[in-house]
Amino acid sequence: MRLVLISDTHGHRGIGLPDGDVLVHAGDISSSGTLNQVRQFLEWFAAQPHRHKVFIAGNHDFLFEQSPDLAALLLADFPGLTYLQDSGLEIDGIRFWGSPWQPAYNDWAFNLPRNGDALRRAWDRIPAGTDVLITHGPAHGILDQVRQGPHLGCETLARRIAVASPRLHVFGHIHDAYGVAYSGVTVFANASTCDEDYRPVHRPILVDLSPERVEVLNTTPRPRLERVAALTAALDAAERAPGEIRAHQLLAVVQGLADLRQVARDELAEEYMRRGLRSDLMRMARAEAKPGRRPVPVKHLGGSDAG
Repeated sequence: MRLVLISDTHGHRGIGLPDGDVLVHAGDISSSGTLNQVRQFLEWFAAQPHRHKVFIAGNHDFLFEQSPDLAALLLADFPGLTYLQDSGLEIDGIRFWGSPWQPAYNDWAFNLPRNGDALRRAWDRIPAGTDVLITHGPAHGILDQVRQGPHLGCETLARRIAVASPRLHVFGHIHDAYGVAYSGVTVFANASTCDEDYRPVHRPILVDLSPERVEVLNTTPRPRLERVAALTAALDAAERAPGEIRAHQLLAVVQGLADLRQVARDELAEEYMRRGLRSDLMRMARAEAKPGRRPVPVKHLGGSDAG
């Protein structure tokens, strides 16, 4: 069985989807969960050629929490879609379970108090023996950081996953943590389509699922890109560091980039100095050329002074 995994499309519909048997969306189908936004998503989702189409709601999808009866009436017009909310289904012997809840954050939909009893009860519904678990948010410590910041995932969910042992956990919510992680039992897929700026730049994740294995298909290693990401994170950290430490960390980033480009560090530093100086001078020249700041032209003529 081939699964096509997406999440956090936030109303974007011009997304290239590869072929597969089951199309899975892990929530945030809309930007604010209005009736019109949800209808537009359902029309787009239903038009996809995949044999099975399964989705859950996310924290932006208010209609499913605030007006569940209206959402159910709308879903009745799309019999080829399966919406999961603390519920499951079985496809060709593969057991799916979906749930939209998350630790409370601001006033979004499907909020429950972090580490509270209500959240624990929601996760306790996840059956042992689930093959594919679909939640909107991540478990704590797994693909749950924004730009190397604190872990934002759910601690209670992490504990339940350790007990229920799903073979595949599909989620989104933390756009910046898009990717795949492996444990000894579970494959974790943060399938966020959008990045932190809500641009649909991440590819769907493809998974082949059989009784014997879970195989992620489109994760070809890209060591150069991974090195660039590591240097970008190091630069972010350097910019937050105090003065003396900042200078040392910036030099380390320059050295890392010089190694990547296969040039000498001093040569690269000189290049950036020239670029920076030229950019600053051009910016100042543009500022001085703005209307109202231009000087009166003066021309000096040769010969004796006139009159």
